[in-house]
Amino acid sequence: MAFVLPTRKAFADYIARIYLKYRNDPSADDEGVDLCLQQTSSKTTRELLPYQKLVRDYLLLESPYRGLLVYHGLGSGKTCSAIGVAESLLSTKKVFVLLPASLQSNFRQEIRKCGDPIYTQNNFWEIRTLRSEADKQPALAMGISDEFLKSQGRYFVTVPNQASNYNTLPLDTRKGIDAQIEDLIDSRYNFINYNGLNSTSVKVLIPEDDPKESKTFDNSVVIIDEAHNLISRAINKSDIGRRIYDAIYYAKDCKVVALSGTPLINRPNEIAFLLNLLRGPIERLMIPVKELPTWDEAGMKKYFKAIPEVDTIEFNSVKRLIMVTRNPTHFKSIYNEAGDRIAVKYDETITSKTAGDWVDSLRKSFADKFPGGVLAAREYIEKEALECLPTDFSEFVNTFIDGLDVKNAMLFQKRIQGLVSYYKGSDERMLPKRTDDDKMIEKIEMSDEQFNRYLEMRHKEIQMDSRKAAKGPSALNQDFSTYRVMSRLVCNYAVPSDLRGSTEETNEDTADDDKAAVLEKLRLDPDKYLRSEGLKSYSPKMLKMLANIKETGTVNQLIYSNYRKLEGLGIIGAILDANEYQPYRIVKVDGKYVEDPTLDPKKPAYAFYTGEEKKEVKEIMLHIFNEDYRTLQSVYPEHVQSMKESILKRGGEKLLCVLMITASGAEGINLKNVRRIHISEPHWNPARTDQVMGRGIRLCSHATRQTLGAGGAVNVEVVPVEDRTIRISYYISVFTDAQAKSSSGFNIVSTRRADTAPKKYDMKEAGRAPEAFMTSDEFLYEISYEKERITGGITRLIKQAAVDCEIHRKLHGREKPLLQCLRFDSSVKAEDLASNPDIKKDERDASYLRNIIKRSRRLQRIKVKEFVFLYDPETHEVFDNSAFGDNERLLKLGMMKTNKIEFFTYE
Repeated sequence: MAFVLPTRKAFADYIARIYLKYRNDPSADDEGVDLCLQQTSSKTTRELLPYQKLVRDYLLLESPYRGLLVYHGLGSGKTCSAIGVAESLLSTKKVFVLLPASLQSNFRQEIRKCGDPIYTQNNFWEIRTLRSEADKQPALAMGISDEFLKSQGRYFVTVPNQASNYNTLPLDTRKGIDAQIEDLIDSRYNFINYNGLNSTSVKVLIPEDDPKESKTFDNSVVIIDEAHNLISRAINKSDIGRRIYDAIYYAKDCKVVALSGTPLINRPNEIAFLLNLLRGPIERLMIPVKELPTWDEAGMKKYFKAIPEVDTIEFNSVKRLIMVTRNPTHFKSIYNEAGDRIAVKYDETITSKTAGDWVDSLRKSFADKFPGGVLAAREYIEKEALECLPTDFSEFVNTFIDGLDVKNAMLFQKRIQGLVSYYKGSDERMLPKRTDDDKMIEKIEMSDEQFNRYLEMRHKEIQMDSRKAAKGPSALNQDFSTYRVMSRLVCNYAVPSDLRGSTEETNEDTADDDKAAVLEKLRLDPDKYLRSEGLKSYSPKMLKMLANIKETGTVNQLIYSNYRKLEGLGIIGAILDANEYQPYRIVKVDGKYVEDPTLDPKKPAYAFYTGEEKKEVKEIMLHIFNEDYRTLQSVYPEHVQSMKESILKRGGEKLLCVLMITASGAEGINLKNVRRIHISEPHWNPARTDQVMGRGIRLCSHATRQTLGAGGAVNVEVVPVEDRTIRISYYISVFTDAQAKSSSGFNIVSTRRADTAPKKYDMKEAGRAPEAFMTSDEFLYEISYEKERITGGITRLIKQAAVDCEIHRKLHGREKPLLQCLRFDSSVKAEDLASNPDIKKDERDASYLRNIIKRSRRLQRIKVKEFVFLYDPETHEVFDNSAFGDNERLLKLGMMKTNKIEFFTYE
């Protein structure tokens, strides 16, 4: 099969044509259908879905495409897409899976679900006993390790087309099958926990001094789960992260699959690091011409174009240079009758030669073609590695960012062609409905007590840090994790001056003993500090949060704070204690966990899920919060029984209904039936708050709930569709008008001067943002807003440049603003470049758009059997009717010849 390279304008239409079979348009037949219940009751299958097959086929061994970002939405099965690629290449390539340690167990489960059927227990199994070395050979061919065979003395095979017998087998046999499945996965997949590597272990993985020379990932498939995390490590100049990044980037004959639902987290140039990793270095040979009587560029271009390995040819007549890029390894150019290159095709006989060897092989034919022509000696030939996108922050911003908007959008999309697969994910009807989003941002005015304390802390910060409110692109490249911490904490709760102790430290984890002591003093006088009247003075924000928690009732609620200690979850817990809530507790009785019998059955309870609780206790709490009684009943039956008694006393309601988390709790947990999320303060990174919201907004997370019936029976109830809702409250402390304009207060004038900046997040209409005196809460939210604007612009371009944008266009029709898939003039030639090797040679958008020539066509609709096409009677071109009907895209499918359509083929 022939392939068009992604650097060509013809690539977009070529991909749309060959993968048109995977188009799956939305159907109107499922209107009013409960999709969550339909999904639960439908028959499960191991077959990949159409959009997953597209990813697998795109990265086939015989394709020239190196890597792909699988940017698929919630519930779409990104992992299965990657496993599909790996399984298709297992016989020819090593497979590496790079992921955080916490996700390895889940990835293994996904391999069992959508990998080779031999990974699943659900088979008819037979035992093969080993009696000789010859008996091992079939097992070794399957990929079972010699160590496993030696330890077991047997192995297991499956018999097709027979019902599973796994559950009827003896326990010892079932354990052996499970061990063999794990052994097969381990022998076929090399797992690397990139957040668990140290300088010693990474040196074992990549032993070369220069990771650019590493052969670790040569001839392999590299799957990177949560790819944005690895990119963050590389961009932050982590030696370990950068070492892994470089080894993959420069790997030869490598296929890279990056999985991420949030490919851009913080800095805009992160996307350059990620997409460059998939493209690999763009290697261009600089060949000096030592002697040439006549500088004939047309002749030399024709000569080099006829060489099967050559991709692009450029010249520098001043320096007498020929600049050449070559096709991917094992790919040769193919030509039409006129001698024009139209595509590339896999040919395993074409091997990768060094620059010197390759040029040496051309010397004689070059001299024959151009008498007197002499190419420079091999030591003068240079190889440069060009980037697909600039990774330098300043260069990236100058090229693609204009204020809060993206510029040179066409340039960006042309250069990333072929690197992204985008699929929106599951139907939005399978997610809980967000309510009152117009009221999500809750601005709470400071009390005068809080305002004065804030001014004091803010003045100290200004003295400690000469940085003022960051403006412009520089704010996009800063780490605000410890910036303004003291005043940010005061925005949550103004600790009274007589109780301060040493809680003014900028590091939230310092002075823990002092903070615990202060919290205890606050608890001793709840009326003064923790109840309504006290909160009016010290934390109007917490007073509002408390009111919202009570208003929402005893349904599941989630509270997030950046801080675990005093002014974060610590004070929230104390406030709940003082206002008719209680901490949920489980205790061990005879070695088994049970609900603490001293809990008040009339009080709702809360629990912490952070990095400080015991893992086992946290997991039990999570099951209780989610009402996952089936899991609890199988693992902790005594706990279910004691909890059942408490639930009956409360009229059927469980005690635990409020879960409090920090950043560590926001990673990797799935919550059920959360009806309200409280975000106690802004974070400078919008991805953090999106992650928190994503804990409670899950696929079908609100469709059912489990209840306990008589005798401890677990019942599953369907939640009415109208009750599958969630509300988000995002709390921001702000100044009153009087405080913002006040001339009295501790260093108010200098503080206001330092903290007055354009307030863009609150603009009601387009124009110049007004200057405003902002709190630290507002400042962090402003930074988050600016990052989100830029991130949103870039991710939209990524979606539009996706290889499958046209295929999934109708499925993405609900996205706002509407996606406009990347396309070029329908008259482009196969060899027309969309992008040059060097980005500096590419046209900027202003010039590109100025040179576009528009022309009109008179098209006819024709019907061939049951299919409708568009036909141009002047040019005899035939186009896809569906693509034109949606957004007037002319997707050429073939030519009309003697009243018959000849469709394009790529054999």
